Amino acid sequence: MITVEEYLDATGRALTGMAGIVAGLGDELANTRPPVQGASSPYALLTHCLGVAGYWAGALVAGRAVERDRDAEFTSAGPVAPLLERVDAARRQLAEDARGADFAGPLRAAPDPGFLGPAGIATQGAALLHVYEELTQHHGQMEILRDLLRPQRPVDTARLRSGTGVKWGSLGPDTLGAWVADMDLGVAPPIRRALLDAVDREDFGYPHWPAGDPVPAAFEAWMARRHGWTPAGDRTRVFTDVLQILQVTLEHATRPGDGVAIHVPAYPPFLESIRRAGRRIVALAPDRVPDTVDARLLVLVNPHNPTGRVFRRGELEGLLALAERHDLTVLADEIHADLVYAPHAHLPFAALGPEAARRTVTATSATKAFNLAGLRCAVAHVGPAALRASLDALPIDYFGTPSTLSRLATVAAWRDGAAWLERLRATLAANRAAVAGWAAGLGLAHTPPEGTYLAWLGGVPGPLPAQRLERTARVRLSEGADFSRGTGVDTEGFVRLNFATGPAVLAEILERLTPALAR
Repeated sequence: MITVEEYLDATGRALTGMAGIVAGLGDELANTRPPVQGASSPYALLTHCLGVAGYWAGALVAGRAVERDRDAEFTSAGPVAPLLERVDAARRQLAEDARGADFAGPLRAAPDPGFLGPAGIATQGAALLHVYEELTQHHGQMEILRDLLRPQRPVDTARLRSGTGVKWGSLGPDTLGAWVADMDLGVAPPIRRALLDAVDREDFGYPHWPAGDPVPAAFEAWMARRHGWTPAGDRTRVFTDVLQILQVTLEHATRPGDGVAIHVPAYPPFLESIRRAGRRIVALAPDRVPDTVDARLLVLVNPHNPTGRVFRRGELEGLLALAERHDLTVLADEIHADLVYAPHAHLPFAALGPEAARRTVTATSATKAFNLAGLRCAVAHVGPAALRASLDALPIDYFGTPSTLSRLATVAAWRDGAAWLERLRATLAANRAAVAGWAAGLGLAHTPPEGTYLAWLGGVPGPLPAQRLERTARVRLSEGADFSRGTGVDTEGFVRLNFATGPAVLAEILERLTPALAR
C-alpha cells in the first residue's frame, strides 16, 4: 500500500518524463508518427495520457463533468508549448483529486465502456491505480517513440579521440579512422539507460542473479525472434569474447598439429590464435566448398570478415556434408549476423538440422551490432556433447567472468535494442551504397558486402597499401596482407575499410582517399 504522496511522486515522474521527451523533440518530431504499425505521435500519446488522468481521476474520482473524445486524442497535433502548459495544469489537478479521494469509496460515475478501462473497477482507489498504470506504461512507450524519431547525432571525432577506444585514440590528430571494427554511431538508448541505472545505484558488487545469469536467456530469445532458431536451453555458456571461445574450442576439440580449416582471407587474430595454439591453418576459399579437408575443426565466419559474404543455404549444407565426412567440430562465428543487407538473410549453421546442431559451437555477441566491443561479453552455444562435458569438468573459475555491466548491456541490447538496430542498419546501408559507388568510380575491385560494415577493396597499388594511404591520405585502413599472413593466400593489394561512421565523416574519408588511389 503506497501513500498518496508516493502515488503523486510516481505519476508526476511519468508525466514530467513524457513532457520532457515531447519538449526535446520539438514541434516537428513531436507531431510525427514513427514508421511502426499502430504507433502514435508523441504529441498524441501525451494528449491521450492527459485524457486518461482527466477522466478517471476528474470524472470518476472527483465527480467533475469531463468532456472527452478518446479517438481524437490519438490523432491530435499542435505546437508543443501549449501542451506542456496543459501537463503542468493536469499534474496539479491530479494532485488535488488524489488528495481528496476516498480510496475505498465508490466511483462518482459509471465508467464509459468506450474508454477501454479494466473491467470491474468500482472504487476511487482502483480508478487512481488505473491512472498510475496508464501513465507509467505510456512513459515507456514514449521513450521508444523518442528513440525511433530522434535524429542520430553527428559523429564527433573529437569526442572519439578523447576516449579510450583504439580506433581513434591511436591515431594522429589529423588522421581519420576506418580500420578496426568498431562503430562511431553510439549505442542504443536501452543500453545507455541500463548502464547509467547501474551507475546511479553504484551497483558494482559481486553479482547475484536469483533467476540465473540473464545473458543465455536473452541470447536464446533473440536468436528465436531474429533468426528463427531456438537454441537448446542448457547449452549456452558465457565468455568474454569470441576470440576466447575460439581459443577454448581449439584447446578442447583439437590437439597440437591438427588442422583447422578457415576461409581466407580471415580475421587476423583468428589466424594468430590458431598458430599460437600449435595448430595448422588449412585455408579455404570463401566461395567454394572443397571435397576433402585435412582438419579436425572448421571455423566458419558467417557473415564473413573481411569480404562481407553471407553464406547461402546450399553452401552451408555443403560445409555440413564436409564436416560429416571428416567428423569435424564446427565453430560458427556469427557475430555479424544482425548486420545483413536485404535481400540476403542470415541462417545459423546450427539451424540446418540435428546433425549440424550436434557438432556446432555457435559463437556470437552483441558487441558488433550494438557497438559494445570494450565491454567484453559473448556467448557460445555448445552443441558437441563431448565438448560440453570437457568444459563442465573444468574448475568453475577457469574461464573468468564477464562483468555485471557487460551482462546488463548485452541483455538490454538483445531484449530492447531492435528498434535502434533497424535505424542503424538503414544508416549502414546508405554508407555501404556510398562506398560501392565511390569504389566503382575509381575502378577498385569491390563487391558490396552482403553483411557487416566492412568493405574489402582490391586493386590498390603498391606494397602495404594501407600504410601508404595513411601517410598520403591521412586515413587508417586495415592492411589486406594481415588477413592471410602465413596461409599461402595472397591478399596484397587489398585494404579493408570500416564504413560504420557518420555520413559526413565517411564523405571526408572517401574524399581524402580519392586522389591517393587515383594516381
